[in-house]
Amino acid sequence: MSKNFSEEYFKNQLRTTWLGSEFIRYGETDSTNTRMKSIPFDDFIHGTVIQADHQKQGRGQYKKSWESVNPENLMFSVGFRPPSADRLPLLTLACAHAVKDELSRYTDDKLYLKWPNDIMCREKKIGGVLTECLFIGKNPDRVVVGIGLNLGDNWFQGELSDIAISLSDVTDQLPEREKLLAQMLTGIELAYQKWHKQDVSLHQDISRTLIGYGEWVELSLDGEMLDGNYKFLGINEKGEFLVLDEELDVKRFTHEQIRVVVDY
Repeated sequence: MSKNFSEEYFKNQLRTTWLGSEFIRYGETDSTNTRMKSIPFDDFIHGTVIQADHQKQGRGQYKKSWESVNPENLMFSVGFRPPSADRLPLLTLACAHAVKDELSRYTDDKLYLKWPNDIMCREKKIGGVLTECLFIGKNPDRVVVGIGLNLGDNWFQGELSDIAISLSDVTDQLPEREKLLAQMLTGIELAYQKWHKQDVSLHQDISRTLIGYGEWVELSLDGEMLDGNYKFLGINEKGEFLVLDEELDVKRFTHEQIRVVVDY
């Protein structure tokens, strides 16, 4: 895998209709999400993509950091201007699902999604998604979906070695970052279109790849275990988290801190 990202090669590989036509690249930046949010309203273009080799203040969910000094990793943000800001949890998972599908082309290992925003392989995190929304009144100015992927050798140490993994750990043929990003944007563009059109197949396809789907599992909320067992039904058309309790009542959660607890 080339360590020097070629913008020209990337654009030659890009096959999208609109996503990524506005492409901004940094060798190093604070965070691609931060850069996307800083674009003035009148200058922002729906479908803008920002990519960086290094980010010094990358963030994950709940203010966790996602910093990377390995230029073989892939960090980028996509920016949308949808007509409304409803169903954003579904959009987050739709983008993660598209990324997972492209990564799956390079390994025989099964990849899964973990609610609400992680991409998993061998029970470890290979990538994550962070969605942020800026508003003008009640209407969205833009929705920013940041994606970070572990691709090259990361030499994970300590606790990270137990929870993180790279694509290089599960394949002998690492793709070129330019080609991989172009392929992912094709998948993300299609996922966004399905989300925008409220295609019912979207949440059904995503549900089947969520860890714990169709199983009786335990749940935690804000780190506290909930009483009883629940059958994880996946997500609905709004991206809400669905379970069946022991009384066979369906419960819906929008709280992102809900977690499926399964024994691998």
